[in-house]
Amino acid sequence: MNDRDYMRSVIAGAICALRRGDEQQALVLFGKLAGAAGLPVRHGVLELAEANVSMLRTLTGHRPGDDLVFTVADDTPGIGSIDDADPAQRTTARIVLALANGCPDDAEVQLDITADAPDPSSTGQVFAHMMGWTLELLDLCESEDHPVPGWLEPVVTGN
Repeated sequence: MNDRDYMRSVIAGAICALRRGDEQQALVLFGKLAGAAGLPVRHGVLELAEANVSMLRTLTGHRPGDDLVFTVADDTPGIGSIDDADPAQRTTARIVLALANGCPDDAEVQLDITADAPDPSSTGQVFAHMMGWTLELLDLCESEDHPVPGWLEPVVTGN
């Protein structure tokens, strides 16, 4: 198993644990991911972001090759601007938007900025937000009977 497959397997296992309410097991798996040689946590953020973009496209009926622009609307009552969000939430949104709009270099820049932040846990906070979005999108895909990225199928099927 290569580093990427291992990372995906650990993330999928942690998501399964969270979905069944076993936070302790999820933390154990996240600890394995954080302590694993090979791909750093930022790669986990990117894997989740790419999966989230895939699920967003599926939920909106669009294909990867479609000419589509994703944006964040500020006109929802009670919801402020993305610029008012805490730094980790803002970064998470910007990473997803960058990947959704075909700008992977911009997603990397967001991760670079986060890695250089004074708070050493910043990348972990972005990972946690991305994981939360992944859980929500998986639930939506499951309830709407939409496919999910292949490496996340075991999360939905329970295998």
